[in-house]
Amino acid sequence: MSLFTACSTEEEQAQPQQNLVNLAAKGKIILSMQDFNTAREITRAVQVPTDTQVVDLDNGMTAEISVERGRKSKTAVTRASNIYNGHFNLYALNPTTNQRVGNVLHGTISSAWVSKPTPSAPWAGEYEFTFTPDAGSSLMLVPGTYKFVCYNDAVEDDGTNLTIKNGVNNPLIGSTTATIPANSIEYKVDIEMKHPAVQCLVSLQNLIGSGEPTAGFVNMKGRLTATTTKAIQYSADLTSKTVIPGTDVLELPFGGYSYSTSVNNIYLYVLPGDGTDMKLEFYNGTCYYKNVGTLKTSLAKLGTMSANDNYKLNIKINPSYEYLFNDGTTGYLRDKGTRTPIGIVVRRKTAGEKGLAVALNLASTERWVKAFTYDYSSQVGYTNKRAFPNLTDAFTDMDGYAYTWDANTSSNNEVKANSDKYPAFKLAANYNPGVTTSGIGKWFLPSTGQIKLMMATIGFSRKSQSNGDMQAWASPALAYGFSKAAASNPPVTADNIFVRICSSTWAYNNKVWEYENFWGYRANSVNGFYDTSGSDYVLPFVEF
Repeated sequence: MSLFTACSTEEEQAQPQQNLVNLAAKGKIILSMQDFNTAREITRAVQVPTDTQVVDLDNGMTAEISVERGRKSKTAVTRASNIYNGHFNLYALNPTTNQRVGNVLHGTISSAWVSKPTPSAPWAGEYEFTFTPDAGSSLMLVPGTYKFVCYNDAVEDDGTNLTIKNGVNNPLIGSTTATIPANSIEYKVDIEMKHPAVQCLVSLQNLIGSGEPTAGFVNMKGRLTATTTKAIQYSADLTSKTVIPGTDVLELPFGGYSYSTSVNNIYLYVLPGDGTDMKLEFYNGTCYYKNVGTLKTSLAKLGTMSANDNYKLNIKINPSYEYLFNDGTTGYLRDKGTRTPIGIVVRRKTAGEKGLAVALNLASTERWVKAFTYDYSSQVGYTNKRAFPNLTDAFTDMDGYAYTWDANTSSNNEVKANSDKYPAFKLAANYNPGVTTSGIGKWFLPSTGQIKLMMATIGFSRKSQSNGDMQAWASPALAYGFSKAAASNPPVTADNIFVRICSSTWAYNNKVWEYENFWGYRANSVNGFYDTSGSDYVLPFVEF
């Protein structure tokens, strides 16, 4: 901001007062805004991120850091919001001596529509932004030619130099040379404002999407440290500048404007320089129900940052999944060594309970697989002995292994894993993960409760919904979990849709045509469970 208002200079006092022009009373000062990245070549291509830097975090999570460099717009753009929302200051310089003349004029910006019709567009025009002096503010000048310098309150003025600092919101500076004519009741000064700093959009993201909000960002705190430059000082005429060395710590105020549990965008303005001198740090917060821990990294990928350029710094926090390996052990992929992942852990193994994992791949590419069948010639249904007529009760069913391998659970006292009367069970039981295994149990068709557990623990599904059968989940997170393990036939499609899968829970309500019904899971349309007599994919589970 301007900290200095000059008294009338000797040069001004030497002139007859009737010869002075008050810039606050006459004429027009018009401000325009230079677009970001004007110095860069106009390109039609979308600016893709630079190579992604992957940083390990605590609890198996990773941060993917990439930079998108801004590009010049293909048409001239008036950055109205940058000009219109602010307070501005203007002073004049003698172009010969480069000494300031008169006071500093303070004001705001007003806009007016200026009609510029053409034969094809008689309605055409544009907004013109005019400097409107504050009440009581004046700048008295002898008619003549001057260099005018304009800046907003984000720029410090000590009466001799202008200074910009890291972290100050949107500093703007502009200059021009113009003539104030003698015996004229009007003058016009056009000044193009520029960004002497670098605009950086810090975008913190995760993969929660439509999943449980409390699994997203909670109490995130971070900081950006500029390690070499504390300020830049400009001469009054802007022809020279001095870099003031030092360190600045800029807190990242996550939780403010545009905050959400899955995306946080913060605009920062930093001084031009090299990205290697910028250090990014996160030191608090949780995501995916886990402590993010501490992240410290330089932003070398920003490269050389020039004044009036802008960048987007993408920081994507990926979930940490524990995987079941072929030897029956579990852990993060980065620690796998020679082990091969065969599943994602749904429930950890404890002293009193077996662990549970979902296979990385569907049992086959065949979708039209039934869990239960009905022989219409003999009018016999092949089902479980136990039925769940409503979804609330079905959510309590955790007996997928017993349904698959215990003959006593079947209506005909047959082991479903070996029977063609129970196609989905047999397909799940004979699943081959493609590698020799040890330390695990037999594969089985999961129950409704076990599928729901999977979606809650690794799909981060909503804890509560208005309708009991609606279970919105974090589809990008779950897709990431399967893709990182290089699943060849995963249950999630390329566009993050979870395929319809069979459960081993029988849905029956004393109707003959419901003998074949099971509580299945589909996430491609309603993100929830449903009862069906149709056929779906088979996704095996295993205990360990």
